Amino acid sequence: MNKVVKLSLICEQTDKDGNKIEHGEVYKILWELQRQTREIKNKTIQYCWEYSNFSSDYYKINHEYPNEKEILSFTLKGFVNDKFKKGNDLYSGNCSTTTGNVCSEFKNSKSDFLKGEKSIINYKAYQPLDIHNKCILIEHTNNEFYVRLKLLNRPAIKKYNFANSEFNFKIIVKDNSTRTILERCIDKIYDVAASKLIYDKKKKMWVLNLVYAFDNKSEYVLDKNRILGVDLGIHYPICASVYGEWNRFTIDGGEIEKFRKTVEARKKSMLRQGKNCGDGRIGHGISARNKPVYKIEDKIAKFRDTANHKYSHALIQYAIKNNCGVIQMEDLTGITNEADRFLKNWSYYDLQTKIKYKAKEVGIDIVYIKPKYTSQRCSKCGYIDKENRNKQASFVCLKCGFKANADYNASQNISIKDIDKLIEEMYNSSANTE
Repeated sequence: MNKVVKLSLICEQTDKDGNKIEHGEVYKILWELQRQTREIKNKTIQYCWEYSNFSSDYYKINHEYPNEKEILSFTLKGFVNDKFKKGNDLYSGNCSTTTGNVCSEFKNSKSDFLKGEKSIINYKAYQPLDIHNKCILIEHTNNEFYVRLKLLNRPAIKKYNFANSEFNFKIIVKDNSTRTILERCIDKIYDVAASKLIYDKKKKMWVLNLVYAFDNKSEYVLDKNRILGVDLGIHYPICASVYGEWNRFTIDGGEIEKFRKTVEARKKSMLRQGKNCGDGRIGHGISARNKPVYKIEDKIAKFRDTANHKYSHALIQYAIKNNCGVIQMEDLTGITNEADRFLKNWSYYDLQTKIKYKAKEVGIDIVYIKPKYTSQRCSKCGYIDKENRNKQASFVCLKCGFKANADYNASQNISIKDIDKLIEEMYNSSANTE
């Protein structure tokens, strides 16, 4: 499995005499490499088109397509790469990665070009710099992480007065998750794959989209018969438990509710201010007038993403700790009830997606069940009645008197294997006896 982590970089470059090179000068070199990359990509597309036209004409005459190696002495990728061995500053491995990616992109989109369903590829400014996996070296020194990237060929090393082909950067590590990924790359637990160096125009700095790969087999031996039932709700965004056990995993909804109220109040205030905004926002349309509101929407999206990452990670760790090889969740597809509108507003689909891919990393299976009646069913005796849950947060069974938090009771039901089928069979049986 391949994944990507975005790393912000601080320039730590020196010349061949050990003198520090100002980051502005390094940026100029990187921008020049970007320009050359764009030129190489567009010329590669041109070569691909020329060979495609030749191939079509050849077929019309010979009723078969030409063999690339017989015509070009190489494969098309090899032929194109050979054209750029000179005349640029790019390290050969990176240049080869760039031309190979473009040839593959052309091949995959060729039929769409010919049908007129897609425009011909044209690469614009600020192209990412492709970095071959062997051109990336991550190091950990004095509790700091650094990355060395081979970017220059031999003539360019002399041209820019570098000691070698490498550019040196310190990595800004913002969280423990990023630190763990880097440590595992250094320890060879994760394999570093071909990555991309990108200039972030907004932040005015370079970032490395580091691609890392790992074996998808679980590091843990988990019991596939232990099911962790996960209920997604309002009082607790997540409540999870194993059937018959009082221990449970919960996320308090207070953090979300506090943020929601703060943001909604701010949003209403911004909309009111938009009616009396200054000259800078008047006369530029509704988009300019409501620009601050759109920024708030972006802030909401970021908060949701961060929170859902945090919640899903904590849930997976709880599942591992309790030896659960299966996580069972409600299938939220088609939710339209007003009472369940909160689920859509908080983007529980996104939360479920994050739970799913994090579970996959450690070998936990995900099972979706139909949520109907799981909140009304008594997890002790199986009696179903909507009056069992006459309050949002509490559950009291009218038949056996079982009392519990409503979200916990629902998670107990969801943790039962094939619970949706059991409920359906029960209703069918009741209908047949009436």
